Amino acid sequence: MREQYDRALLLKEVWSEPMTSVAPRYGMSDVGLKKLCSRLQIPSPSRGYWAKLKAGKTVEPTPKLRPYTGLDVHLYKPYISPGSNPKQSSTPPKPVDSRLQTILDYEADPAHRIVVPERMRDPHTLTIKTQRAFKEAFKDQRDFPRAPGEVLDIRVSESMQARALRVADAFVKALERRGYKVTPGKQSTRVEILGVQVSLVFFESAKRIPYVPTEAEKKKIARNEWVWIPKWQHHPSGKLQVSADGGYSGQITDGAQALVEDRLNEVVCQMARRAVRFLVAREEAAIEREERNRKRALALEKKAIQDAERKRMMTLLREAKQWKRATLLREYLDAKERLSLAGGGVTEDVAEELRWGRAKADWLDPLVSAEDPVLDQVIQLPYAEHWH
Repeated sequence: MREQYDRALLLKEVWSEPMTSVAPRYGMSDVGLKKLCSRLQIPSPSRGYWAKLKAGKTVEPTPKLRPYTGLDVHLYKPYISPGSNPKQSSTPPKPVDSRLQTILDYEADPAHRIVVPERMRDPHTLTIKTQRAFKEAFKDQRDFPRAPGEVLDIRVSESMQARALRVADAFVKALERRGYKVTPGKQSTRVEILGVQVSLVFFESAKRIPYVPTEAEKKKIARNEWVWIPKWQHHPSGKLQVSADGGYSGQITDGAQALVEDRLNEVVCQMARRAVRFLVAREEAAIEREERNRKRALALEKKAIQDAERKRMMTLLREAKQWKRATLLREYLDAKERLSLAGGGVTEDVAEELRWGRAKADWLDPLVSAEDPVLDQVIQLPYAEHWH
C-alpha cells in the first residue's frame, strides 16, 4: 500500500526550516519541494522570509492548514521498488561557487533591496542623457520611440517611458554601488559583473495585429493615390521587462504577483549566475588546456628520449656494418697472402697491395683509430661556370 504525505508535518517543517534544509529528507530539490507543497495545498514562506527572520524583523505567522480539495493522486508518495535506495540514486547538489554565493547572500539581505522611488530624485547622468535623447527619438520597427546615441537601452512605448526611466535610474545606481560598471553604447547598454560583459535592456512587449489604415490613408486609397500600408501594427502590452543578454543572463517581467520594481535584486542574481558560469567554464577550459600542454610536454620529452635512443642504435648498427666490412676486407687480404705464399712467395706488388688494403681496413674499422690522408680530406668543388 502506497504511503501518503503527512500534510500537517510538512507544513510544520517548511515553516520551521528553509526549503533547502527540508528538501533532502524528501529526496528532492528546494524547487521540487515548493511545487509539492503547491500540489498538496500547503502554504509555504514567501521570498525573503528567512532573511527577514534572521534580521529580527516581523514576519508572517505560520498559517493554518486548510482541508485538501485537490486530486487524491497528489497525496501519495512516489512508489519505490523493493531493494532500491533513493538516497544512493540521488546525486548530491553541486556546491555553489563562493563568488556567486557572496552575491546571492548580499542580494537576499533586506537591507540591500533595490527600491524604485515613486518620483525620480537626483537622476544618474545616464538617465538625464537618455531622457534628453528621447526628445530626438526615432521610431523602431514596432513604432516605439528609441533614443539615439550612447544612452541606456530602453525600448518602450511613450506611455511607459517615464516609468522605465525611473526603473533604469534606480537599477543603474544600484549596480554601480555594487561595483559593477555600466557602459552605454549605440542602442545598447553593457554591465560588467565579475569581469564579464552582460547586455541590459528595459523592454516593453507588444501585441502584433493586422494593420488598420487611418481615415486619411483610407481617403488616399479611395482616390487611387499611392500610400504605403504596413502589414502589421503593434499595440503596447503595458508590461515592463528587464532583460540581460536577451534573457540568457536573466529576465524579469511585470506579473500579477509583482512588478519589476519589486524584483530587481533577482536580475542581479541571475546576471551573477551567468557570469560565474562563464568564469567557471573559462577556468575549467584553462585547466584542461594546461593539462593538455602538460601531457604534450611529457610526450615530447618521451619522444626526444626515444629519438636519441633510436639515433644511438642506428649509429651502433652503422659501426657494426663498417666493422663487418673491415673484417671481410682483412679476411680477403689474408686469403690473398696465403695464396701468394703457396704460389712461390709474395711479390713487391702484392705486398704493397696487402699493406695498402690493410691500412684501408683499419681506417674503415670503428674499433681502430686510424687516419687516411686521402679519404679524410674534405673536398669542395667550386661552382662550374656555364658559358652561353
